Amino acid sequence: MIKNKIKAMKIGFLIVCILPTMSYALDKEDILKYLVQLSYPEVNVIENEDNNSKGDIKYTDNINDKTNKKDDEEFVNIYVGEENKPNTKEENESKEANNLIDSNYKNDIRVTKDKPQILIYHTHSSETYSDSPKNNYHSADIEHSVMSVGSVLSTELSQKGWGVVHTTKYNDLSYNNAYATSAKTMKSILSQYNSIKVSIDLHRDGQKVGTAQAKKTVHDKYTTKIKGETVAKFFLVVGQRNSNVSELKRQAEEITALAEKEYPGLVCPVVTKQYGRFNQYIADNGLLIEVGNNATTTKEAQATCKYIADILDEYYSDIK
Repeated sequence: MIKNKIKAMKIGFLIVCILPTMSYALDKEDILKYLVQLSYPEVNVIENEDNNSKGDIKYTDNINDKTNKKDDEEFVNIYVGEENKPNTKEENESKEANNLIDSNYKNDIRVTKDKPQILIYHTHSSETYSDSPKNNYHSADIEHSVMSVGSVLSTELSQKGWGVVHTTKYNDLSYNNAYATSAKTMKSILSQYNSIKVSIDLHRDGQKVGTAQAKKTVHDKYTTKIKGETVAKFFLVVGQRNSNVSELKRQAEEITALAEKEYPGLVCPVVTKQYGRFNQYIADNGLLIEVGNNATTTKEAQATCKYIADILDEYYSDIK
């Protein structure tokens, strides 16, 4: 009780004495950065290298300490500015234009079989690839987004006999609330289909691609050729704040090893995040998979899906 009172007094002192002083020294952009960091410590705020317009900010994952700096380089760089955040109008227009990817989607959901065993959803639903006409890596351009990759993966798994639920609901219209929103989406679907055994949060990775040369370098590093076709590489992420972290890490490492055995060069090492959870605690088999990045094309990421489906089909064959 005493600790809570002391904490409340400190917060009050900050509001009354410090913030007014800061407001004179900082412009509105600095204040925005400060408030984002204060309210959302897993986000790092730096200038967006891909856009020279004043006030454009890049929010990057910042959940590693200095000893995990390498992980930060391999994980998501999220580009978010007012012009990059999809709005409801844009979302609806995009869905009408693309007919919810195909006619099998009803109310943002496609179910490929009775008693489905796999759920595919997207916390960062608006992540787009390098060939998106909007070219800002976050928009409601569903055709060139990670959701179209999820649609292909659900089809590939279905053709192998799996029942799949794929949701195209936008969970990141409010970026800071994306994981909270996707958790609700996930729980809602799991409550309807208790047959689901594997939950996949499908993302596309982000890298620094401020110049044409950097973009080409990243593209070449994170693509490979299989049977003469250029495909995007993928990797799995494990949040270490999950209570089931040992099981999550074991599965991620085994899936990675299987992928490397079957398709050498297709998979990157598992990325662990010291302070992340990423909703993986909600399900026993909660996977976070990054397919391609903002330097690879939608087609290259979609082409990866048949190989991911092969790997998951073999790995989870005992629960099929």
